[in-house]
Amino acid sequence: MEKASSNQLKIAIIGPESSGKSTLCEQLSRHFSASRVPEFARSYLETIPNYSRHDLDYFLGQQIANEKKDHASILFCDTDPISFKIWSIYKFGTVSKYINSVISSHNNYAHRILLTPDLPYEKDPLRENSSLKQRIELFELFKQELEFHNLSYSIVDGLNENRIKNAIKTLSKLI
Repeated sequence: MEKASSNQLKIAIIGPESSGKSTLCEQLSRHFSASRVPEFARSYLETIPNYSRHDLDYFLGQQIANEKKDHASILFCDTDPISFKIWSIYKFGTVSKYINSVISSHNNYAHRILLTPDLPYEKDPLRENSSLKQRIELFELFKQELEFHNLSYSIVDGLNENRIKNAIKTLSKLI
């Protein structure tokens, strides 16, 4: 496990749309009395919903900048560079050199929690992949990418309170 700095443990919460990433990130930060970095792209797209492949580079740059501002000892991140790669490939069929370079150079997450698409889909104007088939495809892409880069991760599933309990149990071994 690689740490962000000598005294910061960074954990990314990732997975397909409507898998509870933001909720879990918030719950975990409260449970562990830790800091969290929300997903920059979501807040941006809530005001300007149209975007192109090139905008993903900007979103990722802002996400990283927001993470670097937070020097808490434990930091939960509501996305990571791998998520941007999956998003770009799935939506646009390609990935930028910038995203690939960030994956290579900014791999300072101690661990990733990959959420399964077992929660019921919640309609949201920013979500683009509503079918269970799409969400399972995305989940598999995440797994493949994490394994390709040999990154530390755990899969977390469960409905309602079981999801947070499973995540806490997994992370209690690390924290």
